[in-house]
Amino acid sequence: MKLFDKRIDPIIKQMDEVLKRNENILSDKLKYICLVGGFSQSPYLQHRLKQHYEPKYTFVMSERPVFSVVEGAAQLARIPSFISSRIVKYTYGTGAGWTIEYARSHPKINEDHVNEYKFIHDITNKEYVNNCFRVFVNKDEEVKVGQVNYCNMIERSYFKGSKSSKAFSIVMYRSEEIDPGVITGCERLGCIEIPLPEDFDDVKDSGYVRFYFGETMIRVTITMKGKEYSNMKSKLSMILVFNIWMQLIEVVFNAPKIKH
Repeated sequence: MKLFDKRIDPIIKQMDEVLKRNENILSDKLKYICLVGGFSQSPYLQHRLKQHYEPKYTFVMSERPVFSVVEGAAQLARIPSFISSRIVKYTYGTGAGWTIEYARSHPKINEDHVNEYKFIHDITNKEYVNNCFRVFVNKDEEVKVGQVNYCNMIERSYFKGSKSSKAFSIVMYRSEEIDPGVITGCERLGCIEIPLPEDFDDVKDSGYVRFYFGETMIRVTITMKGKEYSNMKSKLSMILVFNIWMQLIEVVFNAPKIKH
């Protein structure tokens, strides 16, 4: 069995690290650990995990573990009450321009960044600092299923780059830091190019970005002039669905009766 221990010991070690790192959130909440994927069929793996974690946690084994990863992710919406909340593994946000006063007050934005990226916005005539990180949700935060985080696109640092701009370009990032301050060193996830309506008023009109974190995929929509754009076939395609699975810890409150 020592041959298998070389593969199983790192799994147990990583599980211990995840549980310890999120101990404050998971305490008295986490009751079940689900085993999925082909390797979970191994009787020896099941024995080692139960030996290490029971009776504190109850192990749940799918009847078809090989398919449970794909089916569980793709069909989770069929049982929306199964997952009540998730713990976000990364900090998610967008690139943004802060007022120079706010940028200088941020503990992670240094003067070199301010001097390199400061500019005068020709619509407001105010001084801003570009390439800052606008946080929507921080690493290790708990998000409820269906939770929406709002951000005002124009008044809260999202604005047209200049009077001549015909579109917004919003770039999404993730970081391993909590509130990293700047996008330098962050991982770029995608970009939404937003064509502006001809009647869009640079001063009076606003746009809103909505991040949906409580689902199996990250979903982003844009609301402009009272209308939320989410139809990919519409003239103004304002929704972006990141086709990456969120790497999250699932906190199960209402687990259905699964054979185990």
